[in-house]
Amino acid sequence: MIQTANITWQTDSLGNITPTSEQFDDIYFSKAGGFDETNHVFLQGNDLPHRFANLGEHEHFVIMETGFGTGLNFLATCLLWQQTAPPSARLYFVSTEKYPLSHADLTTALAVWQDEQTAPFIKDLLDNYPLALTGCHRLHFGNITLDLWLGDALDSFCKMGDGLVDAWFLDGFAPTKNSELWSDEIFNQIKRLSRPNTTLATFTSSGAVRRALTAIGMTVQKIKGFGRKREMITATFDSKTTPKTTPKPTPKTAIIIGAGVSGLFTAHALASRGVEVTLIDKTAPLSGASGNPKALFAPKLTQLSDAPNHLPTVSFLYAERIYKAFNQSSNDEIFSQTGAIDFLLPTQKSHEKLAHLANSYPDELIGIFNKNLNSRNADFNKQLINTHTPKAGLIDTHKLADFILANPLIQFKQFHAKHITKDNNTWTIKNDDRELSADIMVICAGFESYLLSDELFNPRKIRGQVSWLDIRHMSDKLKAKLATPIKYDGYCATFDKDGTPTFLMGASFVRNDTDMAVRDDEHEFNLDKLRQSLPCLADELNINIKDLHGRASIRAQTPDYHPLVGEIGGQVGGKMGNHGLYTVYGMGSKGFSFAPICGEILAGLIFDEPLPVSHILLDKLNPNRPRLQTPIDQNR
Repeated sequence: MIQTANITWQTDSLGNITPTSEQFDDIYFSKAGGFDETNHVFLQGNDLPHRFANLGEHEHFVIMETGFGTGLNFLATCLLWQQTAPPSARLYFVSTEKYPLSHADLTTALAVWQDEQTAPFIKDLLDNYPLALTGCHRLHFGNITLDLWLGDALDSFCKMGDGLVDAWFLDGFAPTKNSELWSDEIFNQIKRLSRPNTTLATFTSSGAVRRALTAIGMTVQKIKGFGRKREMITATFDSKTTPKTTPKPTPKTAIIIGAGVSGLFTAHALASRGVEVTLIDKTAPLSGASGNPKALFAPKLTQLSDAPNHLPTVSFLYAERIYKAFNQSSNDEIFSQTGAIDFLLPTQKSHEKLAHLANSYPDELIGIFNKNLNSRNADFNKQLINTHTPKAGLIDTHKLADFILANPLIQFKQFHAKHITKDNNTWTIKNDDRELSADIMVICAGFESYLLSDELFNPRKIRGQVSWLDIRHMSDKLKAKLATPIKYDGYCATFDKDGTPTFLMGASFVRNDTDMAVRDDEHEFNLDKLRQSLPCLADELNINIKDLHGRASIRAQTPDYHPLVGEIGGQVGGKMGNHGLYTVYGMGSKGFSFAPICGEILAGLIFDEPLPVSHILLDKLNPNRPRLQTPIDQNR
């Protein structure tokens, strides 16, 4: 957790409530009119009305800001974008904040600006406002994306890629109040992150700031300030002083091989950027490891200090917002936010370390409780940390697929991919009697992905079988006990399957086995895990193996438990390689948590956009990372 802002509230001459930072003894926005100040200083100061209006179809524009504060600059930018930018253009608003406002304080601050135009943006911001955890939090507002980096600004900038930014809002508290945001190190990052001809605007006219901007190669101009402030600064990079970048060709068409959860979310991310996607699979969508009737969506946490670069934590926080947004846009409930109970079983960590791990996170993410849900075994109970994760839930996998495939830019075709070729700038996939072509190609074929490219890693194959049975005839009291999914050395959950209450448990874990027939011995394995962890519940269920149904699938597992996301054959950072051949696979059992952000990362790499993760985490996902250069023993 990071410290939230300490706010005091003042009333201006018009009766409006104005927030003031106790940390910096400075106001968040002008009493003379915050919206007017933002418009004068940042929007007009960067010539944004003209620049937004002149963007091309599907072009993107990046603004970076120091100091998110109350979100006023973001709100004003959203309104201008909505009024002036082409409908297909995309805005990335990247902002840093060391002391984020609490949700309650943000609600109070934004109420000042609530009207018919701002209400939808304010509602979405408040509904999706992140927990106060260090790192990047990506929020979507239609064609506007907000990347809110919580924590120290310099640390955040250092984790971002080069040459991203079109316009800067320098809106930290005054240099005399908050010197950290006006340091030489910050200005050097501004230079590294900027494109040629990037502009900058700030409310201050400080001589030190002017000299610092000149030192990094910007042409600085003093213009009339806002309200009682006599002067402010605008600045522009000369294209000769910033690193030259060669724009990649913008793909208009893509073929994605594999219609599991990785392929679906990659298709979703590319289609949202205007790409026409052909999604192919040799059988049907979700026919592989992603196709169980329900997927348990729950976090796997790490030490809080490691969370910003921990894929299970970062991906869970992002995916939860995505699934809730899908629910709002769909006629069906794709994601049922039931919460989940998690028995944190001691492994290498002691009971005390597990308790500290859980307690270091906000209760909105994970909380400890003492109720015995478990067993007659008192000694076993003492080893457990009983936790509740309210953001967890169950995903209806096929409703999710139907929702994504309803996008008019995504077309599914049954096609057995066998051979990939490239001719000039066109990629072609062939089978025995047909071929399909597109500007780019993405391999998302799970454990079979390596068969399509010699440069891809051959993962470990893990067979997993889930088991379920009809519980319609069981008591309402027992069904109530099963209403919240439970994680132990396995998991169990209840759901409605075609109108029938159904109990699900799983999953088996068999290495190097690609047979997908349902087996009684793996039903017994799943049942034994339930009996060991929840014997009282197992006794009440009194399950007979003959009553169980099941489904087996094969997971692709890498040695470091991270998927492969990026350009095949590229260098670390995804800058060079096969120029149009990409991959997303190797998610193990975490596909429904990992896939939303991995699809977004891949699309960001393809379009040279800001990424929602640090370069540290990005390197962990690179298909060409050193850890994957040594083949694994497929017999172990």
